[in-house]
Amino acid sequence: MLSASASIGQTVAMAIGMSVDTVRLVHDVAAVLAFIALGGAVLMVAARIIPSVTCVRFLAALHRVQLPLAALVATTAMAGSLWFSESGNHWQPCRFCWFQRIFMYSSAIILIVAAIRRDRQAKWYVVPLATIGMAVSIWHHVILEHYVVTESKACASAISCAAPNYVSFGTLELGADGIIRKGFPMTLAAMALCGFAAILALLLTPEPLEIEDGEPAAG
Repeated sequence: MLSASASIGQTVAMAIGMSVDTVRLVHDVAAVLAFIALGGAVLMVAARIIPSVTCVRFLAALHRVQLPLAALVATTAMAGSLWFSESGNHWQPCRFCWFQRIFMYSSAIILIVAAIRRDRQAKWYVVPLATIGMAVSIWHHVILEHYVVTESKACASAISCAAPNYVSFGTLELGADGIIRKGFPMTLAAMALCGFAAILALLLTPEPLEIEDGEPAAG
């Protein structure tokens, strides 16, 4: 089923004159950026847990640029999804992709304005959006695309929510004995998940405080 969906995506790409290799290359580049975003989120969480001067300085440095970086992540995710649907292979978003777009696009707009105005209080508007968006991404990628549950009739009757057009750095196919997963399959839903995770990690970076020896401490 998933391979059939990929074939459809290739056919559409060829029909509009866009090279399949170009679309796959952009998808792979976007996947690499998603891995970087996820790695950054993991580092930020680890820095919160590990009590060391290096971690404190790392978090303090991130706090200074948390809004521009979060805006960059959200804007890149928004631009990527628009490219695939408007210029790449004219990919049609499924039901859950639309939900993720709603939360990512609104987050991008708020974060851009917040970064320009240096308004750190804007994070309290974005954190709920990113949290809901991350939950939707988990349901889409982890539950639906891995066939933990069967997609709803609303998805199946229109554009499948369980069958991604492309998969980078791995295999994610439905076989006779269940889902076949190899490598580190990165779909657009998984990229959205990484983006939301990075945004949350950045916005929830603690504000540095001054301690007695002059070293900044994470609050």
